[in-house]
Amino acid sequence: MVWINTILLFLLLYSSSSFPIELNQEEEIYFNFVDLNNDGVISYEEIKQSLNLLFQIIDLNQDNKISKNEIYELKSIVESLR
Repeated sequence: MVWINTILLFLLLYSSSSFPIELNQEEEIYFNFVDLNNDGVISYEEIKQSLNLLFQIIDLNQDNKISKNEIYELKSIVESLR
């Protein structure tokens, strides 16, 4: 589960620019993905729910395990969105 936290933080914080004060469009998308109730803040419960959702999305065969192939698929999806 630690790597999912890392992926989520990476997606939320990664930016091609050098850390501007405002979020860029991509970062806004990730923030809004985690801010499930759209109140402008992210609670711990929203992070847990988002991680659960992310895990379900990545676990393509629904075996409650994530394989390297499923990670490769995730990387492919993320790259195609750029």
